[in-house]
Amino acid sequence: MAAAASYEQVNKVSLSVLVDRERNRVVYAEAGKDFVDVLLSFLTLPLGTIARLIAKDSNMQSVRVGSLSSLYQSVADLDEQHLWTQNCKEMLLQPRNSMEPYCQKLKLNIDDTPPIQYFICQDRDCLRKASSGEGCLNLSTFRNKKCHCGKLLNKVIYPEKLTTENGFVNETAKFIISEDLNVMPNVFGATVQLFQKLGVHDFAAIEKKTVVDLLKFSLISKAPLTDFIFSSYHFDPRNESSFVFGDLPPDDGRKMVVKVLKRKSNGKILFAEVKEDFADFLFSFLTFPLGGVLNMLQGVSSLSCIDNLYKSMTELSPDRHLRSQDLKDKLAKPQCAPQFELSNQILPIGAATLPLYRCFINSLLLSFRLSLPSTISGFPPYYDQKNAHLKFVDPISRIPLVDLEERVISIGLKESLSILKASLTSASALTNGLNQFSRN
Repeated sequence: MAAAASYEQVNKVSLSVLVDRERNRVVYAEAGKDFVDVLLSFLTLPLGTIARLIAKDSNMQSVRVGSLSSLYQSVADLDEQHLWTQNCKEMLLQPRNSMEPYCQKLKLNIDDTPPIQYFICQDRDCLRKASSGEGCLNLSTFRNKKCHCGKLLNKVIYPEKLTTENGFVNETAKFIISEDLNVMPNVFGATVQLFQKLGVHDFAAIEKKTVVDLLKFSLISKAPLTDFIFSSYHFDPRNESSFVFGDLPPDDGRKMVVKVLKRKSNGKILFAEVKEDFADFLFSFLTFPLGGVLNMLQGVSSLSCIDNLYKSMTELSPDRHLRSQDLKDKLAKPQCAPQFELSNQILPIGAATLPLYRCFINSLLLSFRLSLPSTISGFPPYYDQKNAHLKFVDPISRIPLVDLEERVISIGLKESLSILKASLTSASALTNGLNQFSRN
């Protein structure tokens, strides 16, 4: 009765929860499409969006995750003059979700990134040439980028038809969810109903604001569903061990070179001097969807409950539980949003492409594709124009000089993946990500 009532409330999702009252723990929860859609949407969120959401107060205080929070804040504090274009800062602080059409109709969508817009040239001559077939109509998802004619792309257009999808999960699917976010089909069907008859049950009405709490707990807790329901804290001791490599994509030989100053006594990296390619590489983390990161790390990120959620998704049937095989493939390997791919990206993550759209402009029916690529490229605050190097510095006062040593490290695919993994769990991502490669 209570669960049915909660379904009728606007912007709320009900959850049937079996609890152990003696230990104040969730044994498991039963949920349908609305709640599982919310959980799976976490995998589509770019890391920059996650860093922004968890930095805000909700029903619980803000939290920090690994080095992502400091990376996001460093971009927020960065003067735009150090970036290639004014759009770069917006791209990094408000990265778009490549699976936005699947999230727009969710009953609880916590992504506060502004919806995607499309801009074409303000010059009518460009429009005339495109409509007559003389030229290509340039399109951008960012306002005020330059057209090939030199004018600005600032005229908003609206495609004739934009596709939105109905979430990720089939309407009739039912699931059992463990306290550590293992999602399993409810093959027994009547399990929770039986416990309800025995009086062992609880109900929760989940609101949009509290879903942010669930995202926070999923990143820092070993029992996020229990902590979410009981407002308790079971912090997850992070496994900051080195990345265990399985089958990796072929290394194309590209390398980035960094010069680090580290302590001999504990191996901590205090200082890194790098070129702009490495700074771009770090900044690009903010545009990666969480599920895309899990795919690159082969499902082992050391965020144990996120790992559970990702593995659970890969084991769901595309026929009975998810809406299609194509959708499952996208969830297993979500890409960066269109125009958010870093040129010369060393990591194996691509960017989605926009389909062919049609729109009416001045009574003309036009077709267009994305034809103005954009890359994320820029310089951090310590850019030195004289030697074209960047410097990332930790305070090194009070450290004996004899305890310092300089190393030059060549960073390829393995090293890049190790840094990415360390950034999710460690506040010293360079130290934990590179130490195994900088030993004697």
